[in-house]
Amino acid sequence: MPPIKTGNITKKENDLFDIEDHVKYEDLIEDKLPDHLIFPEQLNTYLRDRIRDLTAENGCLRRALEEVEEKLQNLRKLSAQDIPVTVGRASETAAAKIIELSKKCREQTAEIEVLKTKCKSLEARVANKEAELEHEKMKKKGMSQRTTSALNESISFEDQLRDREEQMKQLNEKLQQVNAKLYESKNTCTSLKQELNKAQKLLCSEVGENVTVTGLINYPGGWRGRAEQVQQLQQKLTELQCKLSEYEGTSKGSTVSIEQRNLANLRNMEKERRQQIENSAKELRQAEVALETSKRKQDAARARIKVLENELNTAKRSIILLNEKRNHDDQLIEALNNQLKAIEGRFQDRESLLQKQYDKSEQECVRLTTEIKTVQLTVEQLQQRLQEREVEIDSLKGSTGCTNKKWSPKQNQNIYESPLSTSRNLKDPNEYVTLSIAAEAERERLLELVIILNRRLDNERAETDHLSETLRQERNKCAKLETKVQKFEMERVGMSKVNTGYKIRSSKIAKASSNENQSNEEMRFKLELLQEECLALKARLATIQQDKAADLITYKQMLDQARKTFQDAYREKPSTSGCHSTMTI
Repeated sequence: MPPIKTGNITKKENDLFDIEDHVKYEDLIEDKLPDHLIFPEQLNTYLRDRIRDLTAENGCLRRALEEVEEKLQNLRKLSAQDIPVTVGRASETAAAKIIELSKKCREQTAEIEVLKTKCKSLEARVANKEAELEHEKMKKKGMSQRTTSALNESISFEDQLRDREEQMKQLNEKLQQVNAKLYESKNTCTSLKQELNKAQKLLCSEVGENVTVTGLINYPGGWRGRAEQVQQLQQKLTELQCKLSEYEGTSKGSTVSIEQRNLANLRNMEKERRQQIENSAKELRQAEVALETSKRKQDAARARIKVLENELNTAKRSIILLNEKRNHDDQLIEALNNQLKAIEGRFQDRESLLQKQYDKSEQECVRLTTEIKTVQLTVEQLQQRLQEREVEIDSLKGSTGCTNKKWSPKQNQNIYESPLSTSRNLKDPNEYVTLSIAAEAERERLLELVIILNRRLDNERAETDHLSETLRQERNKCAKLETKVQKFEMERVGMSKVNTGYKIRSSKIAKASSNENQSNEEMRFKLELLQEECLALKARLATIQQDKAADLITYKQMLDQARKTFQDAYREKPSTSGCHSTMTI
């Protein structure tokens, strides 16, 4: 029986189920994102499309799996049906078929598992993509939360800053303490160094310049000092000399006594020399100490001199500044006094002008009130005359109604021509009408004049109120300036108490300059006053001219209108021969 080739069987089965068996590890790994995706919207759209494709592919794979499972079930059924038929055949063929079918079964189960793994990997990829989408959404939500977290972080950062400031304060305090200790240790170190130098100097004076402390420590024998060594050597020398004298005998006794005397003299000389050296060393130490103290005092004196020089320079500068300020204040006070005088002169002139204007306005008011009264009297007279004329007209109308209704021109002429029967009360009614019209026109014109005069009165009153207000303001300013001048004078008095000597010297120059400035200021203020007066008079003259011109125009208009009304009335009047009345305008 030839061996069965599994590769051919798998190929046949793949051809049967139309499945490509090329599943690799790279296919199971997630696809990398393309490089051209930068913005989150593009990435979202790409991921959505990819999820859509993967879900479609997953659905296709599930369908293919279901179809394969159905085919498997069909094949199992067929194999179950074929088994009883092939029972009577040879055992070899049955065994071969069973083996083939089992192999197919295994291969198909393997393919199913591969497809399941593919499906799981695709589902995992879909889940990853969905997780990425949710992550993107969470990022968008996190952007809004970051602002709140940033605020919380800023608050926590402020708390941290406060804690750090407190820590810094504590550290600064510790540092100050450490610095104080360090300065103390430095001072002690310097004092110890000075003491060590002194001890070394003493050692050098006692032992020698080339001898060191380490050498003395390393020296095996006991060290007692230079003087003790000298004494020991001298004692040995004396002992040896005594021994020599004993050996030599009595002949040499005189020499020994001389030598002993010499030795005694030498000892005395050495003692005196030592005392002198010790005294000179003490004096030298005292001189060094005095020199150091004098140097310190000299340094302190130099520093004090520098400080005093600086203070003196500052005092000189302050004195110069105070003198300049005093001169400036004096000039200011003089200028303010001049200004006050000029302002007082202006105020006096202004008050006189205002008083004159007020008197003029009162006179004009009196004149206008008298004119108004006269006009009112004339108006009342004219009204009375009108009433009388109206009464006469009514009486004439009543008399004409009582007589014959038909009037002949001759009778009318006779009535108007007879001078004995007619009196002032029986004149032509048209004449009364014209007179009433003219009187009414005059009354209206007079009322207009009264309105104009009242308007002028109101304007004058407003001007007087404005001038009184300005006068009050100027008085307030004057009072403020006077208080300022008093303050300046008080300051000047205080400065004069401080700097009397300097003021005596600079008073002459200040007086000369102040006189010149005062004369210049007075001339300037006088010129300004004259200019203001000229401008005020010009303005007043212009207003008076305008008022007079307006009055003249109104009077002319009134006269023209009155003439026109009388002329029109006479023109409309019927020409009658018996009318002998005349009117004068």
